[in-house]
Amino acid sequence: MVWTILILNLLFTLGGEVKGKSENETTYSIMAALGIIGDANLCMVNGFVIGTYSAGGTSEDVYEWKITNSQGQEILNRSGGEQYETIQFLFNEMGDYTISLKIRRGTNANFYQENLAVKIQSGPTLILKPDYLLCGDAPVLLYALDPASPSFSDFSIIWKDISGNVLGTENELLTNSAGYYFVELFITNPDSTQACTVIGTTFVGPPVDFQINKSAEKICEGNSIIFAPDTPISGEWFIQKSTAATRSSLGKAFEIELNSNELDGPGLYEVFFSVDYADYPNCASERKTSFELLAFQQVDTQVLVLPDDCDSENGSFQITSNSNLTSIEIPELGISESPVLAGEVFTYSNLKAKIYSIIATQNGCKVTKFVQLQAKNPPVSPIPTLTNYPETCSSDAVSKGKIEVDFGQPIVNGEYRLFSVTRGAITNSGTFPPSGSLELDLSSDNYLLELVIDGCTYPIESFNIAKQLQVQFSIPTNFQICESFDFIPETTDDLLFTLTYPDGSIQALGSGDAFVLNAGGNYLLKAEANDPLSPLCPQVKTFNVTLSKTISFKPTKVEAGCVAPIRYIPNIEGITPNETTIRWLNSAGEVVGRGLEFYPMSVGFYSLIVQPRASGFCDITPVEFEVVVPVTSVPMELEATKICPEPAKAIIILTTDEEEVLTTEWNFYDLNDQRIELSEFNNLTEVEVNQAGTYEAVAFNKFGCEIGRNLISVEESNSVTPDLNKSYPICSKKNSIPPIDPGEYEKYEWFFEEELIYTQRIYSPDQVGDYKLVVTTVDGCEFEETFITDDVCDYQVVYPNAMILGDPERNFGVVMNEDITEAELYISNRQGELIHHASIIDIPLEVPVLTWDGKAHGKYVPTGTYVVVIVLRNPLFGVEEKEIVSLLVLD
Repeated sequence: MVWTILILNLLFTLGGEVKGKSENETTYSIMAALGIIGDANLCMVNGFVIGTYSAGGTSEDVYEWKITNSQGQEILNRSGGEQYETIQFLFNEMGDYTISLKIRRGTNANFYQENLAVKIQSGPTLILKPDYLLCGDAPVLLYALDPASPSFSDFSIIWKDISGNVLGTENELLTNSAGYYFVELFITNPDSTQACTVIGTTFVGPPVDFQINKSAEKICEGNSIIFAPDTPISGEWFIQKSTAATRSSLGKAFEIELNSNELDGPGLYEVFFSVDYADYPNCASERKTSFELLAFQQVDTQVLVLPDDCDSENGSFQITSNSNLTSIEIPELGISESPVLAGEVFTYSNLKAKIYSIIATQNGCKVTKFVQLQAKNPPVSPIPTLTNYPETCSSDAVSKGKIEVDFGQPIVNGEYRLFSVTRGAITNSGTFPPSGSLELDLSSDNYLLELVIDGCTYPIESFNIAKQLQVQFSIPTNFQICESFDFIPETTDDLLFTLTYPDGSIQALGSGDAFVLNAGGNYLLKAEANDPLSPLCPQVKTFNVTLSKTISFKPTKVEAGCVAPIRYIPNIEGITPNETTIRWLNSAGEVVGRGLEFYPMSVGFYSLIVQPRASGFCDITPVEFEVVVPVTSVPMELEATKICPEPAKAIIILTTDEEEVLTTEWNFYDLNDQRIELSEFNNLTEVEVNQAGTYEAVAFNKFGCEIGRNLISVEESNSVTPDLNKSYPICSKKNSIPPIDPGEYEKYEWFFEEELIYTQRIYSPDQVGDYKLVVTTVDGCEFEETFITDDVCDYQVVYPNAMILGDPERNFGVVMNEDITEAELYISNRQGELIHHASIIDIPLEVPVLTWDGKAHGKYVPTGTYVVVIVLRNPLFGVEEKEIVSLLVLD
């Protein structure tokens, strides 16, 4: 497959996304299908083609890829883990190539091998440009291939948008929508597989970047909506209802406001804004947006009974709903009905003469109707006189009109309410002046006046204040400028403009002339007709100018994965990207991109320009950057010591290119070739391990792409720990206890109570206490063992010196400690005759043994003193002792 955008490396790219690890230990499941998957036939376009090849396998496999050309020269040799399951290689010469794959699973380096023959041939001539101008509402015709390309008719063509939707299957695509477009071309093989696949991309958009801001998505009847570009430019506005065949011009302006009564009823509308730019005189920039005018079914009102007199409470009216409503409110009665179903009828009685406001709400829209209950017999005196005056011109604006109400006599107790019929609201209310005369300044509109004097409602009066027309012109309300901006108010009339600057200075210019704005702040612009006989009033508008924030920007390379195309985004500080206009230029100064993402077509130099969108065009210095071939491999040298038993650890040291390597991972392969991830060693170049086996280090760059790995075997030292007991006996008497021999080592250190006392191999302890032996092997391993000693010749023997014949509780017996393993008892009378003998081995602790009940030859012996001989032995230690005592036998 060929991409006309550069994919990571013009020579080689990695495959696969960087994946987080979820478990520390991995066991192999059923083998995923292995084998080289990729095009065996590729076509070069624009002098190169990028082939993509996958290998299958498991996430623990390690892949080795080699590519050789037809001369047998090796042009690629790369290896790595999961990210190398898929590779991409750029071929820039036609010919025959061989792709070789070798897969290592665990420590089996030859687990799988395969070769694939690949043929590179000349491809079609792609003529799709990287950028197309969209001029006004005229469509753009995109071409994929030069019809004169070899085998043109053999290619299938598919056009897609950025969402992957298929737009067409011909060589040409006609579009009038801005955005990215992709075209895929391929030849279908006899076996229905695709070959010589080519993918191209382009961007279609207007010369000047701007967006249309709108005050709402939907409006209600009786409301208005404002549209303005996000850049201080004037252009022509158009509108088109969804049911209309053509659009209508709304004139030229910086911004427009549309009232619902100017529209062709409820429905969906599109608003277009078209701008001519001097650098592109024959190509208007155009954007469009949409809004909806919501439908609202009115309520019907009917007066049923008029009140008899001005203060009677016997009037009534009726309301009928034409559709389902959220609510109906009547503020004068404090009533709210909700919800309201279509066809519902509400009747209200016992009402005074008055104006009643009927406020109906539906889909968030409110409509107000007025019900006028006039008295059948209105008051006849005093009768007020109403005089209304239209709006008039002042020196810089339109002065309000007014209404005068005069009773011709003082009024003691009076109130009034003034309603705007257009706005459906009370615009003024209060106490009628005691003088009997009321004067109100009013804007142009249709009004209803309600007067209540001394509790009596006078006839409701309706009147109109005539509108006075003003000169018309359009300016932005707020905008940003750079150092200076040439500002021309938009108008179709012959006007004189007078601009007051923030510093108070004043300048007057005619229509079409430019004011130079070079300072931030509030400005005041007065417009008046140049014709002194013009009936149009002057108009004053204010606007605010903000000097653009100091912005800085630079291109930033983004890596979404090791197989993704090289992508740059603008890193903008000072304002948000949505507030800017972006242009990507190649080394020749040609625009090759203008979005928030840029995919270079090749290595080389590019530049980026970022302009504040909501301002006049600024003098910005382009930021140049270079697209280079990334580093894809680093050396991975490993060294390891042997594992010593005490402490059971070895040291592994990794030497690599630390400038290119951001993170490292370590793995361990046990005797069953199962991999265990050693996450505790992440990002270390020197680790301590305590298990023999194969260790693996994997290196990743700052984009998370694998750029190196290596294995090393760690062995255990052959030396063994000294075989010492927890304790050893010593004997303060003559004995045959053997010395301690820890075995063959390079060095010995014997310690008693933390003091070094001996440095030879064979040692016989002679004190009771704590000992420690430290030995060092020829491998440099150091072992440490501790033991204690106790005096086994410090016997404890307990026996009585007298006994009572016939009393079992007072027989003779001997109690000994654990250091005595054998004992004999001899008892003789005073004549030297042996009258009793006994012996025992495996002596129980704290239990009397060698007991004697005082009998000899089956009879109790005479009372008196007898000689007792006790022989104590411990053959293990070569110890034998004899105790001779006297025993008094009593009756």
